[in-house]
Amino acid sequence: MKKHGRHALRVVVGTVLACGLLSCRSIPLRELAINDIDNAEQALQQAQTAEAPVYLPEQYLEAGMLVRRARSSLQAEEYSQSRDFSRRSREAVQRTMEELDKERQRVKELAMRLLFSANQAWDSYAQSPDKEYASDELIEIRQLLDSAQADLNTQKYMDGLKKVQKAHGKITGLPEAIARGRIVRMEQEKKRQKAQKTGEEIIAEANRTAEEIIKAARAQRDQLLAETAELAAYARRVEFERMFPSTYKVASGETLLDIAKRHEIFNDKFMWPLLYKANRDQIRDPKVVFPGQMLTVPRDITYEEVIEARKMAEAPPPYDPPETAYTPAVYQRYMQILPPEQAVSEVPGLPEPVPAPLPLN
Repeated sequence: MKKHGRHALRVVVGTVLACGLLSCRSIPLRELAINDIDNAEQALQQAQTAEAPVYLPEQYLEAGMLVRRARSSLQAEEYSQSRDFSRRSREAVQRTMEELDKERQRVKELAMRLLFSANQAWDSYAQSPDKEYASDELIEIRQLLDSAQADLNTQKYMDGLKKVQKAHGKITGLPEAIARGRIVRMEQEKKRQKAQKTGEEIIAEANRTAEEIIKAARAQRDQLLAETAELAAYARRVEFERMFPSTYKVASGETLLDIAKRHEIFNDKFMWPLLYKANRDQIRDPKVVFPGQMLTVPRDITYEEVIEARKMAEAPPPYDPPETAYTPAVYQRYMQILPPEQAVSEVPGLPEPVPAPLPLN
């Protein structure tokens, strides 16, 4: 009996010691995981202070998601997995910070170019004798442009870009506003003449005035629409180049697969053969690229070329690109220009849509 009691005591003591050793071993891992999460959150806070959510929202959200997953793993006592998520979050923040200055500079240049073209358009309208028909709209646009310039001066480039884009939208609506103002003025003039002239004289003169207005509006509509469409197309091209650059400088350790899966290139690693074919003059082996090489990124591609590239890269069938990948539809969406008959809305009171007779010199 005593022999069995001593044996049971040894088993209990051994179990307690084993549990204690495991507990002592897990305490450092937990502390390291907590410390890693704190460091990752500090890095995320620094990225937020540097306006990463404004200029690179996708990368910033990815880093934040990894921190949340690290905390979830910590609560589940999966300390090694928690530390891995924290490390990946810090790496994501580091990549974001490396790209932040370049993205901020691209936004600045885009905003400045659009602001310059918008100011030119505004000056042309403001110097026209027809400016009185859209005085309120011109004042509002001027305020937007001045506010955008102030944002650029204080390095709030994204805020400035949004205001300039809003101003561009209002500028494209000026022809219709001026046409409506001219109709209102014509009606007022008809009422004034009605008190002084006979009915026949009023009708005859009103008809002549209306014909002159319609003739002048039609003569200048094509010019206005062409200049407005050119301005819109320019803004589209600049924005497309900012979002999807046509060249890329190879960084150390990168492969064509790494470059193809970048969100601003193709966002699909299986489209790397497109890069290889577009740069055959400087790439002998598709598996080897060198730091500093300036690669051409093909943009005007076809779905057949995308399918062929994904087949060559041994993507799993079917070979259609994912919804998040760069496709010909992206290029067509940015480069499309509406025909004149779709770019102008009808103005009540005239036989045809009539924009403002105001040339942009």
